[in-house]
Amino acid sequence: MCEILGGIRAEEIKELWAEYENNSSIEASLVKDFDKVELILQALEYEMEHEKVLDEFFISTTETLPCFRQIQTDVGKSWAAEVTSRRNRRQAKINSNHMKEIW
Repeated sequence: MCEILGGIRAEEIKELWAEYENNSSIEASLVKDFDKVELILQALEYEMEHEKVLDEFFISTTETLPCFRQIQTDVGKSWAAEVTSRRNRRQAKINSNHMKEIW
């Protein structure tokens, strides 16, 4: 892409990419965090649409595990916690309904 653009735009893109890769600004940290949050949001949407349980995406976002600790910003942590909370409430409701069916 940089070759097609050439000149100043190509240099700017290279610099921004390096900033992202090196996590050298608050903006880069936010983008990285949002990427992780978007992953668990997609997992939640997939669970809801296909009635699946994708624990592996959510277990890795709890505060005690490395993936959640990799989320660096307060905004990213807040968003990840909100998605996880919504998922937990949904799971609790499903479990409650399942128990009612059994009884």
